Amino acid sequence: MTVVVWIVEGTWPACVDAARAYAADGSDIVLVHVADEELPAVAHGAFARLLGRSRPAQDPGTRVEELAAESAQQLLQQAADRLGLPCTRLARSRTHRTAPHHR
Repeated sequence: MTVVVWIVEGTWPACVDAARAYAADGSDIVLVHVADEELPAVAHGAFARLLGRSRPAQDPGTRVEELAAESAQQLLQQAADRLGLPCTRLARSRTHRTAPHHR
């Protein structure tokens, strides 16, 4: 059996504790953190539109992406340490999409 544990700020300790308590012996445990790409996209967009496009090296969106990836890895490490069992750690990102508007 594969047990997937969604790792997000605030609730991950309870999720990890539940996985440890209820996963069957020998289960494959996968810790998954999915970062939303909305914040870096906003930073990229603000820089491109408001501050100009002539200085791409100064784009704050790049640093926001780096910090988000670093934070995800740290969170996954903390979750794996708390779990105390062999597990797979996955860090993914998703693009924020809005639902179509219906009348």
